[in-house]
Amino acid sequence: MTEYLDPTDSVAVPRKTATRPSSLDGKVITLLDISKAQGNHLLDRLEELLRERATPKAIIRKKKPTFARPAPDALRKEIVGATDVVVEGLAD
Repeated sequence: MTEYLDPTDSVAVPRKTATRPSSLDGKVITLLDISKAQGNHLLDRLEELLRERATPKAIIRKKKPTFARPAPDALRKEIVGATDVVVEGLAD
């Protein structure tokens, strides 16, 4: 089993990954831009591919105010309450 550590905590804390759905069909997918340079281009292309290869219920785009900090609580709550799958885009 792979172990993931959360680097945003003051001490590395083991975290579990979410279960992956068997299909993206009928799912609400959130694409989260973390505000790194060119991240929107990566997510634009990913959105195109998702629309070509799956039939999601919806694709929602969200953006963090800065890549230097974790997403604000309000944004995280909004995403969790409205989505089935989150893809966080990172690019430079």
